Amino acid sequence: MDTGKEKQFIVLSKEEVESMIQQAAVAGAQVATDTMLVAQRRAEKERIDRRLHNTELLLRNYRTLKASCENAVYESRDSKREEVTEMLEDIMEMKDDKVIVESIKASAKRTALMVQHIDKMLDVYRIYCGKLSEKDKRRYKVIKLLYISKQSMNITEISKKFSVSKVTIYEDLKIAKERLSSLFFGIDGLRFF
Repeated sequence: MDTGKEKQFIVLSKEEVESMIQQAAVAGAQVATDTMLVAQRRAEKERIDRRLHNTELLLRNYRTLKASCENAVYESRDSKREEVTEMLEDIMEMKDDKVIVESIKASAKRTALMVQHIDKMLDVYRIYCGKLSEKDKRRYKVIKLLYISKQSMNITEISKKFSVSKVTIYEDLKIAKERLSSLFFGIDGLRFF
């Protein structure tokens, strides 16, 4: 069975073989580095997305958490000392929205700490926005009207109140949530500013 192809052998010097090995090692290292960078970027994006998602979750459930906190009866000396940072880390590790909210509500102390933290960060955001443009002041007010105040308004009502389009309100919400995310969850979120 002769296929008509003759096998050819090439003789390489030791230096040529070493050069090929070195080139292959460099190429392999570059592929590994690129793969690692892509994985790191993906993980960072997932962390940011998770922070934004959890910020939205905390805002959406703020009234429920606040009411739960106000109606709770507990003795602070009976409860274990919990740090807000520990709770925030726990929240970041949880994947199920319902579990996150129920976890916060499960303990009166935990709920009180979380609501205090949210209130404090909302106050920081209010002061921050107050020093900036009218647009930034509106962004704070949009968050307050939609999620915080006792009487909530919907997007249509808010857009009419400020005489802007619903698209503008959604853009305001997106920016405000990004900024609140960095306040709620710490330094990792500062890349948005």
